[in-house]
Amino acid sequence: MQDLTSGSIRKNVIYLAWPAVITMLLQMVVGIADIAMVGRLGADELAAVGLGRQIIFLFQGLIFGMSIGATALIARYIGAKEKEKAVLVGEQSIILGILLSLIIGVPGFFYGDSFIRVLGAETLIVSIGYDYLQIMFFGLFTVFITFIINGIFRGIGDTKTPMYLMAFINILNVILNYFLIFGIWKFPFLGVKGAAVATVLSRGVGILIGGYLLYSDKKGVKLRLRYKIDFSVIKKIIRIGLPASGERLIYSSAGIIYTMIVVSFGTFAIAAHQVALRSESFSFMPGFGFAIAATTLVGQNLGAVKTQRAEKSAYESLKLALFVMGSMGILFFVFPEYFVKIFTNDPDVIKLAVPCLRIVAISEPMLAATFVLAGSLRGAGDTVCPMVIAGISQWFVRLPLAYLFGVTLGYGLIGAWIAMTVETIIGGLLFYIRFKRGKWKKIKV
Repeated sequence: MQDLTSGSIRKNVIYLAWPAVITMLLQMVVGIADIAMVGRLGADELAAVGLGRQIIFLFQGLIFGMSIGATALIARYIGAKEKEKAVLVGEQSIILGILLSLIIGVPGFFYGDSFIRVLGAETLIVSIGYDYLQIMFFGLFTVFITFIINGIFRGIGDTKTPMYLMAFINILNVILNYFLIFGIWKFPFLGVKGAAVATVLSRGVGILIGGYLLYSDKKGVKLRLRYKIDFSVIKKIIRIGLPASGERLIYSSAGIIYTMIVVSFGTFAIAAHQVALRSESFSFMPGFGFAIAATTLVGQNLGAVKTQRAEKSAYESLKLALFVMGSMGILFFVFPEYFVKIFTNDPDVIKLAVPCLRIVAISEPMLAATFVLAGSLRGAGDTVCPMVIAGISQWFVRLPLAYLFGVTLGYGLIGAWIAMTVETIIGGLLFYIRFKRGKWKKIKV
């Protein structure tokens, strides 16, 4: 447990951000391993897993919001020196994660193919994608509880433990990917199923380790095995987390529609889209890290009634994110081929993915603003505004422009990525305006 309400703000930001960046890097390794290894099976398999992951991301939005609710509440209570309340929030958030995974996972296991079919994918891609989704839905609780456990650690000011935990999970995941996807040694050849099995098994082991740390008082807090739901605590988690879930749902659902537009451009466009997204995800890592730092620092400092320090922490996180992500944007623009070739060796996919990455490069500074300022608002408990901004930028900017540029004007995938870039710039500006007004300083949790 770490008190971050005193000392150098920049040091505190870096203290929290660098492990979170490494954690995000390790999470990206899972995506990279899945896409890169599956990509060797063919364009159909690559497209199917890409669509399957898009659907899982849709449901991850719900647990993402609940983990944000837990992080914000725990950070406030730690800042206010109310440790027992922080412990109770952690316990109830795990119970909530288990319940949500069952509510979503059971129907998803039986009807997951319907989600892919709705996207307009070809029959073969639907069949391959459902093989992947069935396993992911069966083990959805492993994904959900991993989110919650990491959120608890971040709330108490510990971003190193999630880093170590994800390091182990991802190393195990990559190893299992190699053996299960391709049927190496005595393991069966499972193809896309192998990628899903590897993800579920590695996260399951990670939950056992993370749970042991939280329930054995190894990290300054000791959760207890409670089976009774405390509705007053659950209500607080949901009150803060639901708008954050709504925000992620908006992004994910808009992403589904956006993907449907991309699907209309053909299999190579789908594959190139996934490769370009994976390439851009390298910039998400620092953005995620500085957003986590801002969330924790704003929450703890507001809990300690240090409003000015909370604001300075947010701006310091933003400065560092702008520098790092702006530099990534330059690399994307100048050397896009090097990133794209990590994921595929198909010349047609590479040819289409490279200009997409170059286009989106110019929006990286505003993407940094979106990450950090949204994280700052969430740390203050203001999760409604990020949801509203997401709705405006996604549904009234990205989707209409993607259809206009991609379909109506006939620019295809390039037009869709131009729309994404414009939306990112507008979204970043809206977050800056909201944060600058300062209403988040007066929110009570």
